[in-house]
Amino acid sequence: MHFQIVQALGYLASALVFAAFYMRTMLPLRAIAIASNVTFLAYGIALGLWPVAILHALLLPLNIIRLFQARRLIAEIAAARDDDNLAIHTLVSALHPQRKETGTVLFRKGDRGDNAYYIAAGEVRFPELDVSVGPGQLFGEVALLSVDRKRTASAICATDVELYYINEEAFLTAFHQNPSFAFALTHLISKRLLANMDRLEAALVLAKAGP
Repeated sequence: MHFQIVQALGYLASALVFAAFYMRTMLPLRAIAIASNVTFLAYGIALGLWPVAILHALLLPLNIIRLFQARRLIAEIAAARDDDNLAIHTLVSALHPQRKETGTVLFRKGDRGDNAYYIAAGEVRFPELDVSVGPGQLFGEVALLSVDRKRTASAICATDVELYYINEEAFLTAFHQNPSFAFALTHLISKRLLANMDRLEAALVLAKAGP
């Protein structure tokens, strides 16, 4: 009877490994991998198959850690959905903020863009769009992601400003390596494009209405 139970554990563990290859998302894959590690560990100990037991004893905590990391990443992406302030403190932590006086032109519409900016303090205004952004906001990212690499609006310091320059390499590295940053950035750009379209539509309505 004992041998039959052990044999059943072996078959179950093998079936779980097989099932793991059919998982298309990370959370179910890690959950099945953990179940497989537990059953293989029990199977190996029961039969004295120490290489098998040791292997899965080592894989078990690794899969548990990866499961928690995947859950945390999903939570960060979900939080990024409704957050306009990008969590890029790790990106700018190695940089030093620079101070600009009121009226300083950071760039003009049509200039080539080779960096983005993150505001630590103060306010930056975009005259063509008639909008301003403040602390915790990223701007200048569109030029880094566009084909022609041109600025879509001018940026002028509306107050004394403290900001970080983020070069293209650091920006694209964060975009590719941090899914939550990439998702939040996509959300931010989409929201700004929709806001620009709303302003354009409102201007057209006023133009058609006439004086």
